[in-house]
Amino acid sequence: MDVRSAYNSGLTGFQNASAQLSNASTQIAHAGSAEISTSENPSPSESLPSPAERTPVSLSTELINLKVAEFQAKASAKVISTADEVVGTLINTSV
Repeated sequence: MDVRSAYNSGLTGFQNASAQLSNASTQIAHAGSAEISTSENPSPSESLPSPAERTPVSLSTELINLKVAEFQAKASAKVISTADEVVGTLINTSV
């Protein structure tokens, strides 16, 4: 049994969850700034994308993505924890 692959799988899953969390939170932030900029008159110096360049963001979809990232991070942490326990057990039985 190769425990390194379990650690790698857990770490990769955790990194993917972090990237998904970052992406979803960025989308939510952009949606919030788009609502603010459409309700107020933005100054010409602001570099917000034009309405044609913006893609519509569904807040409910992005909130679901945040929750999925949370579950993915928890599952990945459990994989890492289990691999750690296996290594501990292997060390204890070999002594």
